[in-house]
Amino acid sequence: MFGKYRIISVLGAGSSGTVYLARHLKLNVYRAIKCIPKDTALCKSAAGRSSDFSESSLLDEANFLKTLNHPSIPLIYDIDEDDDFLYMIEEFIEGESLENFILYQNHIPQELIIEYGIQLCEILDYLHHVTPYPILYQDLKPEHILLCGNQIKLIDFGIASFLIGSGNHSQRYGTEGFAAPEAYLGHAVGVAADIYGLGKVLSFMADAAKPLCSAELLRIISKASSEAEAARYQTASELKDALLTLRKPDLISENHTHFSCQASSHSIRKIAVLGSRPGAGATHFAISLVSALNHKKRKSIYLPANHSNTLTAMAESNIFWKEKGGIFHYEHFSGIPHYGNGLESLIPEDAILVYDYGTCMEEFSQDPEADLIFLVMSGSLWDMPDCIPFARQFQAQENVCFICNYDNKKAAKKYARQLKKSVYCFPFDCTPFHSTAKKERLIMHIIQKKEVNHHVRHWWKRDKTSFDHRHRRLRFRSRRHTSCNRPGKFLRL
Repeated sequence: MFGKYRIISVLGAGSSGTVYLARHLKLNVYRAIKCIPKDTALCKSAAGRSSDFSESSLLDEANFLKTLNHPSIPLIYDIDEDDDFLYMIEEFIEGESLENFILYQNHIPQELIIEYGIQLCEILDYLHHVTPYPILYQDLKPEHILLCGNQIKLIDFGIASFLIGSGNHSQRYGTEGFAAPEAYLGHAVGVAADIYGLGKVLSFMADAAKPLCSAELLRIISKASSEAEAARYQTASELKDALLTLRKPDLISENHTHFSCQASSHSIRKIAVLGSRPGAGATHFAISLVSALNHKKRKSIYLPANHSNTLTAMAESNIFWKEKGGIFHYEHFSGIPHYGNGLESLIPEDAILVYDYGTCMEEFSQDPEADLIFLVMSGSLWDMPDCIPFARQFQAQENVCFICNYDNKKAAKKYARQLKKSVYCFPFDCTPFHSTAKKERLIMHIIQKKEVNHHVRHWWKRDKTSFDHRHRRLRFRSRRHTSCNRPGKFLRL
């Protein structure tokens, strides 16, 4: 099966199967390939009673998914199988999950919550009216919702989410904190179970809203996520109509643009990169930062503020490096070695200066004029006891951005809880000189967001105390769940 594709990486793995990112060798396009084991209990539950399970029933159900045609649902291009697995070749969707988007934002307007809620209602309404049999998604949660510009995409359609047959069904799968109460009790579930999940997603967004949501929106959310099935909205279109009454078109057109795409004046001139310990990746991140900014037409220069000869050594070991006017260039990277006192005359006036301090706190403390500071922390869990006290020195500074390296999301979330600050997870990066879409999206999101805050502080002279919605959300949710019953953890009921 994989003869047609080249596997690039693993996108995710779970009880429902493993998802791979692959490139079609002839068409040169990317696809997501989900490998579903035929002998798992999950597949048997999806087909109905385990005694009725057969490979043909699973294939019939998978082929039915190919008939779905909605702009917010990934396309299924092909289905294949072998003795052990069923392979579903799907459209590869590249976007930011709603979970990460909420985690990294300080200001979520109510209009954006309403707009995303309306789009989710439209997706569910489509699924609930598919003929000849409706489809219940059943696992609606923020990490399954991707934001692609202004459009929402619903991903991870596990086989267990598709119900083929008439009437309600008993499906004992869901995600803790988002699954309907009837699913926990093992009762038959219907359309109202998806409405409950959508209500919980809206509640997740409302917890992060600033300013706080209106009483009308909170009332709608409360009804959608009611414990009693009969008290909820009975259809997705009914919930959509309720949200439409709160919609303000004039404000939506102004605020609906994704935060990372907002235009701002180029007010950041000097960036400092500091590592929590040797080997945390400060130099690697600084080079990636410069490469990504230059690729996005934001002229940037790398400067080794720790007086290291790293740049000169790299240039001498690679014949493709070019030197012009004292500035070294390689692909999209530009850097100036430490020349001593003659450095200032080489720096372009319109460039963003990225100073790599490594772990030299003494050098960093003597230069407090940075507009933006990146603190790069190790993604290794065993380094956290040493990294957290170091990071807390910068906790109160508004111009500090915390970076967790090595694409370790688990460590990033732990850092965020300890520091009560946003912690960005930097993707695993083999070549810092090569700019990728994922790195650029993260870096430009941070830069543009900080430029807006910088502009507000220094030009409008406003002094606003930051509101850590992540800490508030975690406290709010911890009141509803015990330490062993945390929301967001996949649970097989």
